[in-house]
Amino acid sequence: MKFLNRHFPLLSWIPMARKARLIPKGLRSKIALTRQTYVLAEQVRLPRLKDASNQPDICAVQFQMARPSNMRFLPIDNDIDNLPLGENEVLFVPFRLGANRYITNYSESYIVLDAGNFVDPRGEQNTQSFKTAPIWGRCTVYRSNHPDITPGSTYYSFWPLAAYSVRKVTNVDSQGFIGYQDLPNFTGPKEWLKIIKMDNDDASHVIENYEYMKIGITYARELRDFDYFGAERLVVSSASSASGQIIAMCLKELNPNFKVVGLTSARNLEFVKQFSYFDEVYTYDDIKASPNGNKSLYFDALGWDSVTKDVFDHFELSRWWIYGEGADKTFVKYLKRNRRGTFYTNLADSYIYQIRNGITDAEMLDQCRSMIEKYNLEELWYSDLRTISTSKEVFDLYHAFISNTHTGERVIYQSPLYKA
Repeated sequence: MKFLNRHFPLLSWIPMARKARLIPKGLRSKIALTRQTYVLAEQVRLPRLKDASNQPDICAVQFQMARPSNMRFLPIDNDIDNLPLGENEVLFVPFRLGANRYITNYSESYIVLDAGNFVDPRGEQNTQSFKTAPIWGRCTVYRSNHPDITPGSTYYSFWPLAAYSVRKVTNVDSQGFIGYQDLPNFTGPKEWLKIIKMDNDDASHVIENYEYMKIGITYARELRDFDYFGAERLVVSSASSASGQIIAMCLKELNPNFKVVGLTSARNLEFVKQFSYFDEVYTYDDIKASPNGNKSLYFDALGWDSVTKDVFDHFELSRWWIYGEGADKTFVKYLKRNRRGTFYTNLADSYIYQIRNGITDAEMLDQCRSMIEKYNLEELWYSDLRTISTSKEVFDLYHAFISNTHTGERVIYQSPLYKA
């Protein structure tokens, strides 16, 4: 496998993705079903919601398939004190969910990744056209019918974007630290099912990026395992993003002498320059001003064709990874120029590396908290934090994402049912 990973990365990635269930069984039929669902959703001329001021706040947030700009707020029972819970079921209320733009991207892979059976296991919410969205972050336990899950505790996982969710939990360890959502009909990525107990008094908002930080930690260790593929620098696009910055800081934590070059927009140039884990920072227009002697690695966290082209033209790449919006089309196009490239996803590479090397979530959380403190990330990343709870706020945020008018501020969703 190591030989394949070094010389034929795409061939080695496929079995990892299958093991992590990122590539499901019956892939072709699921892709065909996705296309059929898109066609049907587009044919049904559903009215577009233009304002959410009068929408219920105790709801599940949904996006229309093939048309994510059309949202719906499905009301759910708000009497959570009397909602019946079955054996080992737990009622989770969102405390801090990282409301980022990538939620809308799940529309394209919703059926392939079986997101419907994840967010709506009882089949009560999703329709043919509207689907509840998934989101990473922390929820608190409001009520519990599980002997090892206590009310008031906090868990990090992948959740439905809803005012609350009821989950059956299984395989909880003796400390109640790790458990799994019990969804036997779910065929998608295994990583989505894990719940990780967090400190209740952890005030950090950066920890909502834990899934991204796991990517950085495992990615840096794998680069070291392969002696950086003979390269002398790592080039990172979208250097202002959480994923881009985390990749850079994790690599520097492991090897301070390895050079990291950040690429960003002119607007974010000064912001990125303040971070010590980037040795050099250039705008997308100035890529060719960067020194390019010897081999380089490229982590494309952007996915833009024009930027990828300039990087490929300027640097000699011994290996490249792509992880960004629109990455699928860009990946296929540039794989023809350099076949030593793969998708990089926390659902395959990070998950498999963690399991294969016996890295615990407790160990990675300790490293995350250490980096948060070392680089003062709470102040630098979340000085403009905004917490939203109403349907109107969620609606306005995602329309800003879709129309590319979002200002870049960090946003956290907290359920209107949450009680400190």
